[in-house]
Amino acid sequence: MRKKFLSDFFFIQIINLLIKPVWILVIDRKVQNLLPNEEYGTYFSLTGYSLLFMILLDLGLTNYNNREVAINRGFYKTNFWSIIGAKTILTVAFFSIAAIVGLLIGFTSTDFLIFGLLALNQTLLSFNTYLRSNISAIHQFKMDGILSVVDRLFVVLSLGAIIWTSLFPMQLTLYTFILAQTAGLFLTFILSWLANNRYLGKAEFHFDKTKILKLLKKSLPYATIIALMTLYTRLDSVLVLKLLPNGRAEAGNYAMSYRLLDAAAIIGTLLAGQLLPLFAANFINKARLQLIIKWSSIILIPAVLGTIVCSLESDWLIKLLYPEKYSEEVGQVFSILIWCFPGMVLVNIFGTLLTAAGEVKRINQMALAACIINITGNLILIQTFGLKGVAITAVITQVFFGVMCFWGARSLYR
Repeated sequence: MRKKFLSDFFFIQIINLLIKPVWILVIDRKVQNLLPNEEYGTYFSLTGYSLLFMILLDLGLTNYNNREVAINRGFYKTNFWSIIGAKTILTVAFFSIAAIVGLLIGFTSTDFLIFGLLALNQTLLSFNTYLRSNISAIHQFKMDGILSVVDRLFVVLSLGAIIWTSLFPMQLTLYTFILAQTAGLFLTFILSWLANNRYLGKAEFHFDKTKILKLLKKSLPYATIIALMTLYTRLDSVLVLKLLPNGRAEAGNYAMSYRLLDAAAIIGTLLAGQLLPLFAANFINKARLQLIIKWSSIILIPAVLGTIVCSLESDWLIKLLYPEKYSEEVGQVFSILIWCFPGMVLVNIFGTLLTAAGEVKRINQMALAACIINITGNLILIQTFGLKGVAITAVITQVFFGVMCFWGARSLYR
């Protein structure tokens, strides 16, 4: 058990660390350096805006499905098409509600165009995540790891060719950047669908409205968790855009720091995806469950050490990665923001354990408290301290939620 867990864990980490940091720190960073700060800031804020509504694309179906398939593989064949149907209906709701809110807060025609493309990408990502949840649920973690990097590998290769070679007669624009992501996500969708058929067989086409409603009802508590966590992690980018003077440029500055945090968070996110089905399938075997918790918790050590190094060397890192747009303020913001990482890892391990245990109500209560802290903190600090206030609020929120997940899990499994 230990050997397989470690083997799968390191395979997933290595394959992702070979691709995703290149995407974030090379391709995305280069695009940010090449595009005007206001233009990239608009893209970053609208990405955060689209993520606020992304819960409407899934309503917790993927997490619920992952847990159920891990316990009983038969759940896949009897519910596959009902979940696909439910997600299709939710997609229509996602586009409609997000567009209406966009109108109310004053989106321009350009904002709507960019958001439409980003919303298409979020839709493809949501379907891909569901399809991959079936693969990880049956512990095919290596295949899931491969599928998790296909879209980014495509973007790295295609945009790398556009930026640094003359193979494609086109210029890099914001729209080229977004559409390359669309193509990579669509390729992942095709491969994920084929992988579902290979490992779990073809599900019989069955579209049952009653079953869809039951699935949505059962998944709603999981949806609430995702909605609250998305709110406290992504609302700050929208608040920066709307509350700070010269908000689009400030959003671009905040994006420089946040991208590095995103790169660090890859490790914990991948670990959580591996742990959820493992926890769900091993609650009966307490000794094995404790072993999984023990080995996964080791990641906290490099997480804290890495955070300390990045915080101390924040100015050097920002200057290295963004020489054209470097400012001392961005380095200071990142030195604060990176302290979110240990809190994120705590959530990835112990929040996942609580989710697998069905302690959804407890997690929702903690996530709601985190949201209140985040919104209140931002409204108080953003006007006085600017981006530093946003970073301080993010750290307080993430560490609070992480510690609460740890103590919640400890009270259940001492």
